[in-house]
Amino acid sequence: MKVRLMYRDADFDPEDVEIPFAGDLARDLQLEHLWDALSGGDSFVRHVARCATLQPLDDPDVIDYRQRACHDALRNPDAVLRLYALTVDALVLRRKIFLLPVSGNPQMELSFAVRMMSGFADIFARMTDLAAEVAGRFESAAFRGLWDTVTRELDDDYLRMLRKTLSELDFPDGMLMSAGIGLGGAVVDQWAKQPRRVRKRLHTRIALTRPSFSFTLPERDDAGADALMRLRQRGLNDIANAATQSVEHVLSFFTALRTELAFYLACTNLAARLREIGSPVTFPMLDADEVAADGLYDPCLAVTVGRAPVGNSVELARGSLLIITGANRGGKSTMLRALGVAQLMAQSGMFVAAQRFRAPVARRVLTHWTRDEDVELVHGKFDDELERMEQIISIIAPRDLLLCNETFASTNEIEGSEILFEITQPLVGNEIRLYIVTHLFDFAYRASSAPDLDVVFLRAPRRGTDDDFQLRPGPPSPTSYGMDYYDQVFGTHYSER
Repeated sequence: MKVRLMYRDADFDPEDVEIPFAGDLARDLQLEHLWDALSGGDSFVRHVARCATLQPLDDPDVIDYRQRACHDALRNPDAVLRLYALTVDALVLRRKIFLLPVSGNPQMELSFAVRMMSGFADIFARMTDLAAEVAGRFESAAFRGLWDTVTRELDDDYLRMLRKTLSELDFPDGMLMSAGIGLGGAVVDQWAKQPRRVRKRLHTRIALTRPSFSFTLPERDDAGADALMRLRQRGLNDIANAATQSVEHVLSFFTALRTELAFYLACTNLAARLREIGSPVTFPMLDADEVAADGLYDPCLAVTVGRAPVGNSVELARGSLLIITGANRGGKSTMLRALGVAQLMAQSGMFVAAQRFRAPVARRVLTHWTRDEDVELVHGKFDDELERMEQIISIIAPRDLLLCNETFASTNEIEGSEILFEITQPLVGNEIRLYIVTHLFDFAYRASSAPDLDVVFLRAPRRGTDDDFQLRPGPPSPTSYGMDYYDQVFGTHYSER
């Protein structure tokens, strides 16, 4: 049986290759907070959520397939949780069976496999009961396919046959084998046989009707007992191998099911957390050339502070460069993170933290954030920024999304502006989406005057105004209102002059 909850024709592999610079991306966008909220306290769910967000999809059809399944999960969180619990029960079944399989001992291998499959049979029955109860509530192709598979493959006839076979493999009436005698008296063509159970009538029990032959080992015939045991083991070998393979097949099914359900369970965890604090969520559209968002906020910040952050709006045409300027601590970096996290969540097949979100599919999401000073003093901050930007430039390609936060702020205004502008022009010209938060007024002013750049400016307000953290369209300002903080600390009024 195939799960197919994440892809139409493939299984989800959590250990697949992550996007480049995944560590920087997680650090810059503060994704640890997002994964904690997605986990719901389950470390395995957190691991799957982390892998899914760091393996963003770039096929709109696959994204749509996963989003429809996610929408189903949000409407039926209890059913998803119950099915996930069944997969956990199946995978911990081995711990409840104290008899461990012994390699090379067919009898013990078969005994272990029979007990495992008996436990699986009970879980299969619970799955079919759950499917009968909840399948009608689901609409997505992913979940409908799963429920149809469960109903078709694990019907009553199959479960009845499975339990009958497992009962026979206990050999309640002893083991029936056929064999021949080869050269030198060697046993050849040995096969285990399925005994025919017949109801014996009274006249068939009379010894005169048919002769029977039997042989009983003497009590102290150790050599004979060993020989008989070897015959039994040889007869069980193929059966034990087949039963063990069946166990491995079922385990692989439950492992895949648990893994793919974990993603949707994570989505229900985060959605519940955000709705609890009054933050909206929406399913994005990723078939557009432009970027359009309303009520966009950073879910990492929301789950950290425990309240709904201020949402922002942005409209970007194809090929536009977004530059965010304005006051210190006015919400610029938060807006940049919100855009990056929304892109990752959308391309993972999740909802996004916004009232509306529309964007083109990005091939990769990359970040270049300002860093603290190198504590080992190997090189300075500016050298570190140049080195990291060089690494990004070496792999960046059309349709990538690059988020820059205070890039080259570690050097002086003129030098930083010149370098950033020289990097920006060719990137935008090669169909790379670029969102920049900066205090470099010279760069922002030069970009606004460049005839080959279509720039959209957002500006963060001064703190203490009625629209704190509400970014508005507006040209760059030569000040970041540092005097506001100087006045706040020292009780002066320089900002009012």
